[in-house]
Amino acid sequence: MLSESEVLSQEIESALPYFNLSLVDKLVNEIKKSTSSENFENICILISLNRRKVYFRSGKNTSSENNMWINKKLNTVEAFDHSTFYKKAVYAGNEAKFYQDTGFSPKEFTIGGGGFPIFVKDVGIVGSLIISGLTDFEDHQLAYDSLISLKKEL
Repeated sequence: MLSESEVLSQEIESALPYFNLSLVDKLVNEIKKSTSSENFENICILISLNRRKVYFRSGKNTSSENNMWINKKLNTVEAFDHSTFYKKAVYAGNEAKFYQDTGFSPKEFTIGGGGFPIFVKDVGIVGSLIISGLTDFEDHQLAYDSLISLKKEL
């Protein structure tokens, strides 16, 4: 598992020069390029901008359970302005302690990886990229890799 500082470095490194609705399709294309076609059909993707859901896709091999995880990951990112994997690192994977400390419900929040904030340099968080369907580390890594790829394109 990545350490707190490693995940925090990823969040900082993935900061984009800008992000708006015109980049949503480019980000989805980077996700496609960053994973296999089989895995692309195993994931759900949610992109939000200014707390507004602007993109959602369910792969052919996903279920309503993925949608549940998407929402829990989104809630966590929006509550803490950090990736869900960062919160997992902070709590050393101890979900019970996370729920105890925060008072949040496991029905609405998670520290499972795959929720990633979209940072804009010198602005802050403007949205979220949420992925569900692989392992939590793979969901997290796919989100990070896709944001880094998009950053290189801009």
